Amino acid sequence: MSNTILPPITQNEIDQAKGDTWDYLFLFLDKYDEIISSSPKDEDEVLDEFTDEQHILMEFNVLYGQVTNGGFIQLIQNGYGPYLFDNPFAEDIRAWGASTIAEIVDQAKVIYDTHRDDLEKERSLEEFSKMYKAYPDFEPLEDKFYQIMDEELEIIKNFVANNIHLFAILS
Repeated sequence: MSNTILPPITQNEIDQAKGDTWDYLFLFLDKYDEIISSSPKDEDEVLDEFTDEQHILMEFNVLYGQVTNGGFIQLIQNGYGPYLFDNPFAEDIRAWGASTIAEIVDQAKVIYDTHRDDLEKERSLEEFSKMYKAYPDFEPLEDKFYQIMDEELEIIKNFVANNIHLFAILS
């Protein structure tokens, strides 16, 4: 881990954030964003220095943000399909204990892989809106995502809390 980036986080910061799950996770995510944006290196070079666990947390943040704002179609149209579906994200998040999220991502990946070329095609806003009717199979996955989100979010928070050394340096 000599080439990894582990931002310093104080116990006080953790104590202040631990009452709210997203505040807690953004304590880490915001530090990662600061590192990326302040580095003179190319973004990909910086990202190469993050741990697998940091990447998984960043991927989860993208998944959550995109699905809750526009579903899997928005996620794919915004270019995140390969980021989530071509990486072992589902397997990794399952290892953290968030097995229902992993199951949803696995099912969405099947749809994505089957229709990838069409789903990734650049579209006008009107064409984008019509995609929701063209790909209704995502809707039950999104519904399930909303139903399990709070519980799975706690599982992710607990994984981070129990493995802080993989995400940051406690200072």
